[in-house]
Amino acid sequence: MINPTIVASLGLTPVTQSMCHGMYVKINTEDNTPEAILEYASWWQDDKEKLNCLWWVLNYWSAQLDPDRRLRSRVEELLNTLARTDSDTP
Repeated sequence: MINPTIVASLGLTPVTQSMCHGMYVKINTEDNTPEAILEYASWWQDDKEKLNCLWWVLNYWSAQLDPDRRLRSRVEELLNTLARTDSDTP
């Protein structure tokens, strides 16, 4: 799970499976390799909502997309970086 401190700091909310289904379809249709998913995450590194949604996609469809939890871990790192950046901004 995403660290509760990060969730609070960024104001993240849980995303239902139906709410993130569109992102899942996009990932699954275009390219669902781990490398491609990490590239999506890098495009969205400043967008907490997209990263949050991506994390939930990886969580709901973990058996197919992220069985070893490596991708979710990387998304959590990006969210952590955003939370640190937000806390540094006056």
